[in-house]
Amino acid sequence: MQVPAERAAKDSRQLGVSTRALLWLNARAKFQRGASPSMSEFRILDCGDGPQGRKWIGSVYNREPGLLWEHISAPIPGKLARRLPGPSFSRIRAGLRARTRLAATPFDLLVSHGPRMSYYMQRIANPAIPHLAWSFNFTDLPTGYRLDAMRRSFAKIDRFISFSRVECPLYAQLFEVPIDRFKFAYWGVNPPIRAPLPRRIAQPYFAALGGEARDYVTLCDAARRMPHLHFAAVVRPHSLRELDVPDNMRIFVNLPLEEAWSIVWHAEAAIVPLRDAQTPNGHVTLVGGMHLGKAQIVTDSSGVADYLEQRETALLVPPRDPASLARAIEELADNRALGERIGAAAQAFAARHCTEQSTVDAFHAELIDLVPSAGASSRQG
Repeated sequence: MQVPAERAAKDSRQLGVSTRALLWLNARAKFQRGASPSMSEFRILDCGDGPQGRKWIGSVYNREPGLLWEHISAPIPGKLARRLPGPSFSRIRAGLRARTRLAATPFDLLVSHGPRMSYYMQRIANPAIPHLAWSFNFTDLPTGYRLDAMRRSFAKIDRFISFSRVECPLYAQLFEVPIDRFKFAYWGVNPPIRAPLPRRIAQPYFAALGGEARDYVTLCDAARRMPHLHFAAVVRPHSLRELDVPDNMRIFVNLPLEEAWSIVWHAEAAIVPLRDAQTPNGHVTLVGGMHLGKAQIVTDSSGVADYLEQRETALLVPPRDPASLARAIEELADNRALGERIGAAAQAFAARHCTEQSTVDAFHAELIDLVPSAGASSRQG
């Protein structure tokens, strides 16, 4: 039985899977362990940062008979805690909770979100069931003792899911993990908003949104070359460090999601300035803009190459090149038809590859692949 699409659409973080298939696989796994192959429950322990409501996967909970989810969240630390060196105490607590739950309950799969949560879950909870590390993505690669610790922990994880193909061999080599444990999946979500809030900038403008691995210095330099155009940037506080903002750019910091995406909605086009040609970040902003049918100017990075084709679904510009970025902005400002064509093609691409259903399908495929080995081996800590 498949969860209906309209039910999954109720919450952009809901997940639908084939309950009948999962029950069969669970029975098979238990039979392989010598237990009675009864059609009981399939249990998934889902672990991530932030409150449970922010999860975009694993939200069926207990509404499907036999498919049982349990969630463990690590509260996002405050500003002071984020500045302190050393371990994440909220993730350590989450790892200890997971260890307790795994010892008390026969779960069939552990899912962790983000590489740091994956590290703490594997290191502390030490699951004897398959561990699926979803959203495996780094803005800055670990070095030194952190790298050594992660190598030891990641060696025991069964599957890693990243949102660009270039990341798979990169992480496999860095963490000394077999490449066949890494899989690519498109970042897939529902459109960020269905309709915008009222326009808050009167004149036409170009918008930038996001904070991970961004190059707002180059964007400001490009905007300064075009005083006749207007710009808006929705950023995080750290993006403003040593930033010389030109007079024709408005800055918004930490806006609520609906307000931030409304600024993108009303813009002439969106800009995603990444810091270099290998940056594997920006997928949330990029796919969100594609769903809105927005033409985008994006730094030409291998980390977003799976989503973009030059002059078809985006205008690609070299990294740290304000002159090239300015020319691309001017081209879209002067050629509205080009922007409309690129936006429509990008929206069609997102509808084919980057939906919530595509995430459901990718996750389901990993369940089918991993579950038969559930509990078949016991790994040492």
